[in-house]
Amino acid sequence: MSDPALPAWAREDAFPLKPEDSKYGFRDQAGKLTSFESLKELRKYLAAGKGKLAWVWVPEHDRFIAPEEVPGLATSLKKRRALLSSDDLEAGRKGIVIFTLAILYFGYTAYSKGGFEALKSSQSVGIGAILLLLFGARPLWGGYKGMQEMKSTSAETLTEEIPEARFDLWLISQPSRLTILFCGLLCAVFVVQLFTDGIAAAGIVKPAYKAGETWRLFTGAFLHGNVLHLGMNLSALWYLGRRVEILARWPHLASVFFLSIVGGGWATTAWVTTNSVGISGAVCGLLGFLLVFETLHRPLVPSPARRRMFGILVSLIVIGFVGFRFIDNAAHCGGLLTGAAYAAIVFPKSAALSRPHILKQDRLMGGASVALAVFCGLAAMVIMLTH
Repeated sequence: MSDPALPAWAREDAFPLKPEDSKYGFRDQAGKLTSFESLKELRKYLAAGKGKLAWVWVPEHDRFIAPEEVPGLATSLKKRRALLSSDDLEAGRKGIVIFTLAILYFGYTAYSKGGFEALKSSQSVGIGAILLLLFGARPLWGGYKGMQEMKSTSAETLTEEIPEARFDLWLISQPSRLTILFCGLLCAVFVVQLFTDGIAAAGIVKPAYKAGETWRLFTGAFLHGNVLHLGMNLSALWYLGRRVEILARWPHLASVFFLSIVGGGWATTAWVTTNSVGISGAVCGLLGFLLVFETLHRPLVPSPARRRMFGILVSLIVIGFVGFRFIDNAAHCGGLLTGAAYAAIVFPKSAALSRPHILKQDRLMGGASVALAVFCGLAAMVIMLTH
């Protein structure tokens, strides 16, 4: 039975019923089931680092549970973490070598053509530095941190990790249809953009915007500069959008998404003179919303999971500083503040353990926001195709 005195992820029925045809087993995040007849076999499987870690089942429980909830798996999880941390360290080292060489190459090329000024303004060098952070420094730090945490892993420490583990597994098990819709819309717009002069046609071209084409503020958000730009925004939207949709419900995802497009777009037209494209203003709005919403609703999210939002904020600041010459920090700040303001205005501080109910006005505003966002994305495609 569901216990309303607990948050959704901590309730007994948070996860599906386990299979009845085997005593032990593992279910990965793709839904694949692997059955075992003994705990020893399950331990061996986990210790080998196989499968993307998700749920397990054991005879003592009727439903899937987090591996951290089984004391007998502590040693196996410790070995698994050591393997995965070692992989992260290796990936980080390779990333640092590859992207350092790339930065040196692009830096030398820029300097050869235009001296120090060309080097400072080189977009290739800036992108290389961001990739160095994302695919070099970040996995290297993650691997080092994982190794340190692994040393203290025991049955007792795993017990402390149960809330965070259950929260993460609960999140990935919840439907997120609106986030999928927004991601699909961005991909569709980008496909059209590949075959058209997209930025000139529908991007936030500042002279055209100031000349009266204010609609560009809405269409430009759905365009992207390149595949890397799109990929980074899709990754962030998938993570943050699903979190907002699941914790605060779909109407607030839609409202924050659209309002942050406006907030980020207004900021870039007010403070940046170069052309702008990208959904990052809306993505930053979702981050700002979560920072405030999760602070106001502390019982809904375990502390370690809440701290991740601040880690993302720090990463955003670092990336914005490294790539300030070609990253639209004004749009990021505008979107971030819009999302944070929305959460502060709409949601009072609460100690409730249940997610907010969807009110009639929420549905109306959310539905209107979805319609407007879809219209803007479709309009961007039509404008590019007819330009």
